Amino acid sequence: MRVLVLGAGKMVDAILTGLRKTENLSEWMIYSPSGTSASRLAGKVGARAVTELTAVKNPDWVLVGCKPQQLRELRGTLGDGFGESLFVSILAALPEADQLRILGAKDLIRVMPNLPVQFNEGIVLLSSASSKGRLSSFQTLFSKLGQALVVEEAALDELTLLTGSGPAFFYEFAQTLGNSFSALAVEEREKLVRQVLKGSARSLAGKESLEEMIGAVTSKGGVTIAVLEHLRTQLPKLMGDGIEAGRERARELRALLRN
Repeated sequence: MRVLVLGAGKMVDAILTGLRKTENLSEWMIYSPSGTSASRLAGKVGARAVTELTAVKNPDWVLVGCKPQQLRELRGTLGDGFGESLFVSILAALPEADQLRILGAKDLIRVMPNLPVQFNEGIVLLSSASSKGRLSSFQTLFSKLGQALVVEEAALDELTLLTGSGPAFFYEFAQTLGNSFSALAVEEREKLVRQVLKGSARSLAGKESLEEMIGAVTSKGGVTIAVLEHLRTQLPKLMGDGIEAGRERARELRALLRN
């Protein structure tokens, strides 16, 4: 499989790190403007760095891994050499129709991965109106990174704040939880928090509902339920307001990119 990868940032790194465990990436070509990050990532995953896009002919598909704000600049770099290619884009906020227009392309699949794909424990959302016929094969490919789910574009945009941003929320919670105590040094508390969350994540593999799992840890009139009852008076609104702030920022970015 000959794939051209445009960009070598953290998410592209995570995708290729996860895929290299099951896929041969020797024919994957990675391009970055400076060439430095592409060379580093290519060496890491067994791919090939390219410095001139004119040397790339007829890739099976093109992975767009730049930032949404860089898409117009990327089009200038690409020129008209890849108009017939299938683009697979990890760009958030910008709808498929706008990405097709800016890229001058005919076929595009949007994918929204999260960082745990590097450990093959991630989630990848996929949507496409222009290339529905190829969604199944890409769902099979990305399922090797964890769970891969085909959804409508509206659902992809909404759920990005759950699946894509979600890990950052857990990291923030972990940091806040550790900082709520004073015993031991900060580094030692962080080790405890990491193990608590790691063990808790393992228990999610069971069949119990989340409500049942909460009940298994708490007891009536106990310490744990006292903490939870306090959180329940504030957390739903706090989380809801935070998610709405993220949606508003997505709308702002969409308008900015369209202009």
